[in-house]
Amino acid sequence: MFHWNNVVVGLLVLMLAVILAVDALLVTWGQPGIPLSDNDVKGITGLAFFFVASYMLIQARENK
Repeated sequence: MFHWNNVVVGLLVLMLAVILAVDALLVTWGQPGIPLSDNDVKGITGLAFFFVASYMLIQARENK
């Protein structure tokens, strides 16, 4: 059986990552951006959260 707390936390972090990354992409898509603007930071944070969520979900799968 999976450790459900890891699965739930991983899915919540994954949802936050998707929201941040998509918001950053939609806002910056048509505008000339400043290097490391607020939207770039949101995208980088979303990507970092994606990696954290992936790690949590892999750990939950391995700790059956």
